[in-house]
Amino acid sequence: MESVKVVFNSMEECERYIRAVENFPSNIDLQCGSRIIDGKSVLGLLGFGLRKVLELRTHTEDTEAWEKLLEKIEFCTCEDEIKMAI
Repeated sequence: MESVKVVFNSMEECERYIRAVENFPSNIDLQCGSRIIDGKSVLGLLGFGLRKVLELRTHTEDTEAWEKLLEKIEFCTCEDEIKMAI
C-alpha cells in the first residue's frame, strides 16, 4: 500500500485528478478524518469539498504504476498540511 497527501484548490483540479486516476489498475481510497471514499469517485471527492488535505492510498504493489500516478497528480500533492491554510 502506498500513500500521499493531496489537496484540491479548484473544481478544475478535481476534474484533472479524476481523469488521471480513472484508469489506475488498482483501488484508490481518499480519507479525510474518519471518512474514507472511493478515490475514483467524483461525487465522493466533491463531498469532501475543496482545500482539505486528504490522504490518498492505493492498494497496489506495482511501483511503476504508482510512480506514473504520482507524476500525473503532482499538481495536487502536498508534503504537509501547509496548503490547508491557502
